[in-house]
Parts: sequence; structure tokens; C-alpha cells
Amino acid sequence: MLALAILCEIFLAADWYAFAAVLPFVSESLKLNPAEAGLAQGIFALTYGVGMVVWSPVSRSMTARNMLLIGLAGTGIGMVLQVFVQSYTQLVILRLVIGFFDAGIFIGNMKLIFGWFPQSRRGSVVGIILAAYSLAITMDFALGIPLTIATGWRTFFAVLAIGTLLVAAVDALVVRNSPRELGLDGFTWGNETPQEHLPLGEIFRSKWIAVGGFGIVACTFAIAGTATWVVPAFITVQHMPPEAGAIIGTVMGLSQVLFLVIGGYMSDRLGKPFMIKLTACLAFLTALMFLWSVVTPMSFPMLVLFAALSGIALLGGGAIFSLLSEKYSDALAPAAIGYAEVFGIFSAFVAPWMMGAIINVSGGSFTGAFIAFAVVELVIVGLLLILAREDVSQGAVVGSPAE
Repeated sequence: MLALAILCEIFLAADWYAFAAVLPFVSESLKLNPAEAGLAQGIFALTYGVGMVVWSPVSRSMTARNMLLIGLAGTGIGMVLQVFVQSYTQLVILRLVIGFFDAGIFIGNMKLIFGWFPQSRRGSVVGIILAAYSLAITMDFALGIPLTIATGWRTFFAVLAIGTLLVAAVDALVVRNSPRELGLDGFTWGNETPQEHLPLGEIFRSKWIAVGGFGIVACTFAIAGTATWVVPAFITVQHMPPEAGAIIGTVMGLSQVLFLVIGGYMSDRLGKPFMIKLTACLAFLTALMFLWSVVTPMSFPMLVLFAALSGIALLGGGAIFSLLSEKYSDALAPAAIGYAEVFGIFSAFVAPWMMGAIINVSGGSFTGAFIAFAVVELVIVGLLLILAREDVSQGAVVGSPAE
């Protein structure tokens, strides 16, 4: 099931960031300015966020298999239609549609993981899943840019559409929701509660929904901002050849994979609130690093080094979702994660759009955009230092029979 969850996560992220990887090519074809391009990338997050609100309560009654099947099929069909877009309006509409179904894939994946892995291993497993997310973005750049240069961006989108629909077919045939479906009746990981209809309002009584949400904001703002604007910044400011964008994008993605896997294992051994705060600080340092890169002339090896270090902004990604599965019972955890994701999804919309708008109004300058990136991350650090503090009174699992 872990291999299937990884596949689902790969196509979720690949379909999301395919546009970012080939943004200069699509912009040229559809005649988009930087603000429009940034909005087209970021607007995906609006319906992804709406999808989180819709899919979170649905996750309490729908199986992981069915959520993944609906999400993958809807996303795959949307990707097929995206191959044929002829205008900015058509592109935006289809990205909105795809975003809604992508949310179903994510919630279904989390529910699948909670069904198949115990609490003690969820930090490392979720770290692997999130690493697959970053690996997909890496593949978007590493394979998407050369494929686009050779055959056009529509071919690249078509390949992703076919892959997404194939994974949907595999999901329909193979996925089992938990070991109980293999004949192990009564199997439990020990975090379930007999209360099957706990009110969703229980989620918001705990501060941990805010901690998880702001932790996600720190990571998603970093990943969305860098995935969308670092390569264009290097091409414009450092005069990097466009074809070298595949190298930078690949190195950035592999860096995220590496640090997510390392951070996942760290989160199972260190305090998860500590990991979340540490990651927010590292995301702020990442913003400062790329700000430096747009105001100082640098050699290409230095740009590659910065790309290789960029993954530190996601070090504690696995800790966030593991913390929520730890603080909420299995009856509420998938919904809690979905609602926390809404925080991050907002930043995934704001980051590319805001940075693109600043670049556009400043006449193509990237400095202001990366200053804004750093300021947002600094604010998140401050919020998490206040919120993410453990105390005995808030140690109980929300929705557990002990409450």
C-alpha cells in the first residue's frame, strides 16, 4: 500500500506543478504576463482548499480507496482537457477543476496511511509520502522541460494525464483500506475510538489545528514560491541559459526529497513541535538565501548549491501530519489534516501570485518578490514560537475515549 500511496502522491504533485515547470513555454504560447502566470499557478490552490473543506468531512464515511479513485479520475480527465487549452481563461478554469480533485487524492492518501501504519511509524512514512511529492516536482523539471523543448508543453501535459488515469485504474484493482480487508477482523493500531460520529467542532477546540496549519504554511509558501520563481529569477538575473532550468529544478526537488526523508525519521525521534518550529526557521533562511541570489552576481555552481540547500525548508514536513495524527484520534485525524491543509493551500495560492504581481509592477525586478517571501516566513516563525509549545493540559488525544 505504501508503494501505491507514493504513486498517488507523485501524480498529485506532478499535475499541480507541471505548469510551474514549463511556465516560460506556456506563457509564451498563451501570451501570459508574469502576474497572469503566477495567478494561473497559484489559483490551483483555491479549489484545492475548497476540496479540503469538502473532502475532510467526507473522509469520515468514504473509504480511502474510493476517495483516491474519484480524485485520480477527476484529476486525470482535467489534465486531458488541459492539453487542448487555447486561452488563459480555459487554463485557469481547468486548473481550478483539477485542484478540487487533487484534494481528494491527498485526504484519501492520508486515510490510507493511517489504516496501514501505527502511530510510531507515521512520521517517517508521511515523510516518505511528502518526499514523493517533491520527487514529482523534480521530475516535472527534469523530464518536463526537455520533453517540452523537444515536443511542446501539450505533449508533457498529455503524458501526465495518461499516467494519472493509469494510477486510478491500479487503485481500483489493488487498494485495500486496512489490514482488516485482508481477513484480520478486529485489527486495530490502538488510536481508534468507538465514537464514530464525533462532531467536527472537536477539531477546532485544540490549538494543534493552528500549529499544523501554520507549519504547513511555512512549507508550502517556500515550495510554491521557489518552484515557480527561482528558475525564472536565475534566468533573468544571473543570465542562466533556459535549458539549465532543468538542472536547477531537479536539484531543488532532490534536495526536498532528501530532507523530507531525513526529517521524517527525525520527527519520530525528536519532539514534533520542535521540528515544526525548526522547519519554519529554515524556511525563513531559505528565503534569505534566494534573496541573496537575486541581488548578487553568482556562478552557476553557486546557484546549484543554493538549489541543493533549498530542501531544508521542508525538513519537518512529516512532523506536521504526524503531530496531527498524534493529537487527534483516527476518527478525526484525516479531517483535521484536511482542515489544516486549508491554511497551507492559501499560501500555495498567495506565494506564486503575490511574487508574480510584485515582479510585474516592479518592471521585472525579483528583489521585492523575495523580500516579501522572507517577511511572510518570518511572521510564521513568530506565530509558531508562540503556539507550538507543549503543556501537560493539552496532551490528551482529541476525540479519544479518555477525553
